Amino acid sequence: MNKGILFGACLLLFLSACNVAKSVPKNQYLLSKVDVHLSQEGNSLNGAELNSTLRQQPNQRMLGIPFRLVVFNAIDSARVAKKRVRENIRLSKVNARRIHRMDVVNGKRIARARAEGQPYYSQKIKPLKDTLNPHRFFREWLKYKYGERPVIYDSSLRVISEGQLSIYLRKRGFYEAKINSELKKDPNKRTIQLSFTIDAGKPYIIDSLCVKGPKKLIGFYETFLVEERKRNSEHPLLGKLLDEDVLTDQTEEISYFIKNFGIYGFTSDYVRYEVDTNARTKRAKLTVEFLPRKVPHSTIKDSLLFIPFESYTVNRVYFHLGDSNSLNIPFSRYKATKEYSNEGKEVQRGFVETYERLKYEKLKCDKNAAKRLKLTKNDYHPYRVVELFYNGEKPEVKPSILELQNYLEPMNYYKEKYVERSYQSLNQMDLFSDIKPVLVENFSEKTLDIHYYLKQSKIQTFAFEPLFTSSFGLLGVNASLNYQNRNLFRGGERLSLSLGGGFDSQPVVFSEGNKEGRAFNTFEFGPNLKLEIPGLFPVPVWKLSKRQKPKTVFNVAANIENRDIFDRTVLQFSYTWKWLVGKTQVFTVGLPLMSTIKYVQFKKDDFFEAQINALNDLFLRNSYSDQLIWEDFKLQVEWSNVNKDFRSEEGRAVRTMLADLRYVTITSLAGNTLRLVNNNSDTLTGGIQTIFGNAYAQFFRTDHQFSMVKRLSPKLQLAGKVSAGIGIPYGNSTTSMPYDYSFFAGGPNDNRGWRARALGPGDYKAYRDSTGTLTQLGDLRFFGSFEFRFALGGMLSSCLFADVGNIWTYRKDVNRPGAEFTKNFYRQLALALGTGLRVNLSILVFRFDIGFPIYNPALPDKARWIFQSRQTYYLDGAQYFGYTNGTVQEQIEKAKERLPNPFIPSLNFGIGLPF
Repeated sequence: MNKGILFGACLLLFLSACNVAKSVPKNQYLLSKVDVHLSQEGNSLNGAELNSTLRQQPNQRMLGIPFRLVVFNAIDSARVAKKRVRENIRLSKVNARRIHRMDVVNGKRIARARAEGQPYYSQKIKPLKDTLNPHRFFREWLKYKYGERPVIYDSSLRVISEGQLSIYLRKRGFYEAKINSELKKDPNKRTIQLSFTIDAGKPYIIDSLCVKGPKKLIGFYETFLVEERKRNSEHPLLGKLLDEDVLTDQTEEISYFIKNFGIYGFTSDYVRYEVDTNARTKRAKLTVEFLPRKVPHSTIKDSLLFIPFESYTVNRVYFHLGDSNSLNIPFSRYKATKEYSNEGKEVQRGFVETYERLKYEKLKCDKNAAKRLKLTKNDYHPYRVVELFYNGEKPEVKPSILELQNYLEPMNYYKEKYVERSYQSLNQMDLFSDIKPVLVENFSEKTLDIHYYLKQSKIQTFAFEPLFTSSFGLLGVNASLNYQNRNLFRGGERLSLSLGGGFDSQPVVFSEGNKEGRAFNTFEFGPNLKLEIPGLFPVPVWKLSKRQKPKTVFNVAANIENRDIFDRTVLQFSYTWKWLVGKTQVFTVGLPLMSTIKYVQFKKDDFFEAQINALNDLFLRNSYSDQLIWEDFKLQVEWSNVNKDFRSEEGRAVRTMLADLRYVTITSLAGNTLRLVNNNSDTLTGGIQTIFGNAYAQFFRTDHQFSMVKRLSPKLQLAGKVSAGIGIPYGNSTTSMPYDYSFFAGGPNDNRGWRARALGPGDYKAYRDSTGTLTQLGDLRFFGSFEFRFALGGMLSSCLFADVGNIWTYRKDVNRPGAEFTKNFYRQLALALGTGLRVNLSILVFRFDIGFPIYNPALPDKARWIFQSRQTYYLDGAQYFGYTNGTVQEQIEKAKERLPNPFIPSLNFGIGLPF
């Protein structure tokens, strides 16, 4: 480890000593640094924004070293150019051969066609190599794609940057700012540093506000100000800088706010600002004026009328389901037999005509609607009426499902947010390739007709999907054949069928000479069938709330796992309900009494079973025994603020919490239903009850995870995660949790200082137990992680991280002393520090992390920290193995032959970010 640190330090010194101005032309300078200094602090100016206005920036740096410039300089341009010439000549020769081959073949085909009297022939076309934009070879890519050319100082850009800074400062309200720039040259290194000093002066402050315009709009604006003051505990404008960007952003917010009160046609162009400034006091009076609406004149061409804004209600709602795939005859023939009727409106470009019409009017008034609208419960609900245009015998999507995606309901006021919500809802159905809402104004009636033009996408898909997997640091190669139908019964039902299999690398169960089995030692195969139905089956979806997007998920799966030591078969059925609560929460509930039914069968090798029996480890035996898991109830709640409403802060749209937060909790109960209905069944040794000859598990399990990602800048992030879980076996489970419901520690998604499933439980000294297992299980878990993430440029990024955590057993385990959870659990939290490299390929992220164990609770006292002496560790091992003869050094040497080296770094590979 000390050699690695020394090597890294030497490498950094070497790179920092490189001549970065190597490629700079004579009599020119490399721009090595640009600084912006503010002579006055506390004036709310953002240094990063000031820097972004500069027209010339130095080369990117990491740890103070311009790595990409170093790469550019390290590769000889002349050699790259010579190889490019050779490559171009080679490509030209390849193209010449292909052209000659095509001419020969086509000549023969033409002669054959003429001899046979054919008017045409099949032309042979072979693609030519691209010589204009050829594929780059590695050194060329490294130099010109990843590498970065030196930034040469340009005095004209310096003047332009001063002007840009001045414009930016005036926009922020600093009208009397003074800007000075200074150069610092280094003739020896041929570098130059540019420094801008800004004396911002005193800004203009808005101290009074006047509003002009129609009374209705002024009332809406006053409501807007009241709501903003409630959210931010201050006035959005008074006492703030006279910032042009803030005012521009607020016009958009005002426009959106007013349109949500039914005012159709209002845009930010109808808001005008007038400013009266006082140069002596640096105070500004702001006047907000709302202009009248401009509409085309009904009789005079190219003329406009000025009219007041009015509130509009929704008149009718139409869905245009433009699809001809369901027709049994060509669309042109079908079209010739029909008379087009589209309510007198033109067909939208890109959408086909629709000829059949259906009115959906099915839902009756509920109690509240009947009272509010003075109707009876037998009357149809006037809000829930839509009309559907389509082609063929029946629409490809049921109108009841389409109506649920519409939030602009008849007789209700128009709101802009409902247009957006309806579009998002239709898009989330994943049934349409193109969606276009069109609002048609009925000027005299002050109403709107809503038209949704829909183009259906391909409903059924087949796919072959090869996968490279990484789970808990265990690699695998898998493939699956997938079929999906996204509209099975014309109601948005989604059927997914997958048949997959592959090879995985699983850790060996028992340690043999402290060597791990990392080869692909496991073969898995199995089908998976999933059906998603809108609504909470058997309750139909149209009787539930639109906003909650309820759905029922049925899942049936089987998995066959084959290893050299055992065969494992898993059969599983689940029935869950899922719905949304607001914009932040997702609830998933397993059907009471039969949320999930899972049967696990083991067929163990004789030698493997003998090893388990020889240990007399009830926890281990339970993990590799046949099990029936009948979940009585399951509740999963997901909360996230990512989709939460935005608010205005200094005119910019930000969330109340300036970070992405996510919380997930999963709680399960299992075995109680079987206990009630099967209380008098046969029992095994120890009083364990069975059903159909199989013991069933009984437990309570809850797991909680909270994560946060805070963006400090476009290239810097802080991220953190805390998770805690507990499983309590009871009743028919006398030892521990089932294997699939146990907790693990270590690996790329947990504590990265340890390999997957190797940490814990508690302070159990697994390294001394030559007959123990390499896979450690627990009933409780606590884990925390912190990451500082930063970009390296291009598709590369990195991080520094700290991980802490461990697992424990709920009951005392005589075979694993120290594994039980106690009040001193905090002393058993393992700590690891490390760094990582991430490769972002857009569709996925490859992650390589190296974790260094810093505190290992399994080691003896006074040897748990990496900086402490190893002598206590080896003497403890010597005493355990009976090496008590000889000198202390001789005992240590003997112990070293049996004990692994402590604090070995762990290299982890993963796909995707850890959180």
